[in-house]
Amino acid sequence: MKLRALLFALAICLSAPEIYSQAVSGRVTDSGMAPLDYAGVALFNTDDSTYVSATVTDSTGSYFIKATGKFRIQVSCLGFLPYESQVLEVINDTLVHDVVLEHDAMLLSNAVVTGEKLTQSTRNDNGNLIYIPKNSSTAAGGTALDILKKTPGVLVDSNGSISLNGNSSVLVILNGKQTYMQKDELSSLLRATPSSSVTSIEIMRNPSARYDAEGSAGIININMDRVRLEGFSMSINNGLSYWRNLRQNTELSLGYSNDKIRFDANYSHTFGNYSMDYGMRRIQNGKEYISPTSDVDKRRSISGNASLEYEISPVHKIGIRADVNTLEGPGTTTTITDIKDATDGTLEQRLFASNDYYMQKGNRYSGNLFYAASPSEDIGYSLDINYAWFDGGSGNMQPNRYEDPSGNILQDNLYKSENSRDIHILAISYDQKHPLWNGRIESGAKYSFVDSNNGYRFYDIKDGIETVDGTQSNDFIYKEQVIAAYVQYNHAIGNKVSVEAGLRGELSISDGILNTISGSGGEQDHRKYFNLFPSLSIDYRINQKNTIALSYSRRIDRPAYQDLNPFEYLLDELSYWKGNPFLIPQKSNTVSFSYTRNKTAVSASYSYLEDYMAQITDTLSTDKVIMTPKNIGKQHRATLSIFQSFNISKWWECSLNITGYYLMNDIAFDIYRHFDNDGFAGIFSMQNTLRLPWKIIMEVNGSFATGHPGASNEYVKPTGYLDIGLGRSFFNRQLSVNIAVTDIFWTSRWDSSSSFSGFSLWNWGKGESRQIKLNIAYRFGESKKSRHQNSFEELDRL
Repeated sequence: MKLRALLFALAICLSAPEIYSQAVSGRVTDSGMAPLDYAGVALFNTDDSTYVSATVTDSTGSYFIKATGKFRIQVSCLGFLPYESQVLEVINDTLVHDVVLEHDAMLLSNAVVTGEKLTQSTRNDNGNLIYIPKNSSTAAGGTALDILKKTPGVLVDSNGSISLNGNSSVLVILNGKQTYMQKDELSSLLRATPSSSVTSIEIMRNPSARYDAEGSAGIININMDRVRLEGFSMSINNGLSYWRNLRQNTELSLGYSNDKIRFDANYSHTFGNYSMDYGMRRIQNGKEYISPTSDVDKRRSISGNASLEYEISPVHKIGIRADVNTLEGPGTTTTITDIKDATDGTLEQRLFASNDYYMQKGNRYSGNLFYAASPSEDIGYSLDINYAWFDGGSGNMQPNRYEDPSGNILQDNLYKSENSRDIHILAISYDQKHPLWNGRIESGAKYSFVDSNNGYRFYDIKDGIETVDGTQSNDFIYKEQVIAAYVQYNHAIGNKVSVEAGLRGELSISDGILNTISGSGGEQDHRKYFNLFPSLSIDYRINQKNTIALSYSRRIDRPAYQDLNPFEYLLDELSYWKGNPFLIPQKSNTVSFSYTRNKTAVSASYSYLEDYMAQITDTLSTDKVIMTPKNIGKQHRATLSIFQSFNISKWWECSLNITGYYLMNDIAFDIYRHFDNDGFAGIFSMQNTLRLPWKIIMEVNGSFATGHPGASNEYVKPTGYLDIGLGRSFFNRQLSVNIAVTDIFWTSRWDSSSSFSGFSLWNWGKGESRQIKLNIAYRFGESKKSRHQNSFEELDRL
């Protein structure tokens, strides 16, 4: 590949007619934003198509050419489709937008040769971290949530809550579009999505105005834009994993593509149980409560999608897509709580409590219709219409039995609870881009509507007769509209500086209505507010190897719909969860700086968060605790991140990501309980790929997070994991076999502690993260990639 590119550049350079005075520079990447080195870049005169000048890209994908006049840029690289730009007029030094080459597949004697990278990789692109889990043996047979857990800087707790560099106020989008799902439903969706669907994960620390203003910690974009195959194609993926429970996964993909039509359909499922062990110890009102819990999740995930794209002409394209993601099945938890005297440890009572989830569902059905027009490379229009319906809920039998130390029954209660979530979402967005003053202007508008209907029924059961408890049963209806518009301008100053400035405005209108079954205590909350969200990014390319960038953005985090729901969920008789209808959005301002040199990147940022939201654990009466979200103050956060990738040898590739941050929470539960919770923390991630004999690829990946301040007044203890996997491909990479052991030391845990006057709490837990996995995949076809993405986002807060 290098020899061919060098010969190409040498041949055309020898015929160069003259030296031109202005600098033309830019960068060439693949579709995963990986820089391509030794790609041939040539300028051709637009009048007579004669050759002008040429060069090859360096290890960062950058190129530099001298020229003056009107030209077209042609880029060639082995394994990729050739690229030709629109007319480029060079008057002054010019910085060209990144050229993204698409993978090509060439059939040579029945062997498919592609330009794709064979192994996983992590890289930094202008301050954005990009993780590509390509052919990862440790990720094979897993889910999209497993891929997130392996992404540097990302942590996923036992509830599926996702945080970035210790900050949980992160927006997760799929293929550049919102899901509008809150954490529980988003976690269910990612658990129902196979890992093989994920092509890359991009972490945007300071997103531009083009993206929704949600996510003060940044945006995590999970790209599932599959490589389309020319003609008919099929792939099948099967796997098994085991530790406490046997789990089985299957994925089937079918596709057809020609010059006009692209169609593909996908089916996947994961069957098998998943176990967790967790619990709490607390000291409250002179009593000690120790509550270990055994949890078995028996839900099955089934998902599928189908999409059709049709090119009306080289300029116009339309498409439609439908998705179904289901997560259904039972589950059980068993908790035994020892109630002791806190002074001498004498056992006084024991509470036997369980949750028999005889019904659980979290089903999402969605559709997308789009139209896109691209009259030229610099001009584009797109219209997206999106609809989604989320059908969720659970039914739970809850026996609670108290016994004295001798085993005599003191009290025996049986409860039943049912909840339902019926959420409909419509979003329409329009985007366009045009050249303007030797730069590019982008603008767009968006409208989203959410209609969320939630019901909760709590029953006392005596002698087999169910009686509704009207004080704990109610309906909560939430409606929200967001009208947004943005404008963003990108302009290059010479060949070294690029400036991107944007402004986004969002008008939010919401209504929350609580209707109690008892007919008393109903509430209604109407809100209407408008916010502006500016963003600014300045990139300075010192030379072909060194780049610095400075950026600023203002963002918002609206309360999740369910967090506004004032239902009381009984975990057992001694612990509750309850929503808060009086939550208000939190807002942040973030400034960041980054420096990139070859395979090294350093970034630093500072953010200030006001009206800070977090879930707190508080006392309820003398012997109970309640978990509830509240606006509790403000937060300051300073972060320093270092990324380095290198080749230890020809057969050993390594990437290292180190993030350190200082966090200061200035928070208060009420006027009597104020906390200055601060401290330093770090997250260390390393990925190793080793090419062993007999074409075996070995992976050794690990992560470690130090102890750190939590979301409110708790302190979170250290956690980490180490995965090892082996993989090999056969029959010209059509068949691949992977075997792995994940979290081999079983150190991925969630342990924390918190306290205030008269109350101390310790939490602990771990899941079935240690697994032995075997995965076998078979595929055939020639690649051709889809180009459409849209921005459907509201489901992230379901």
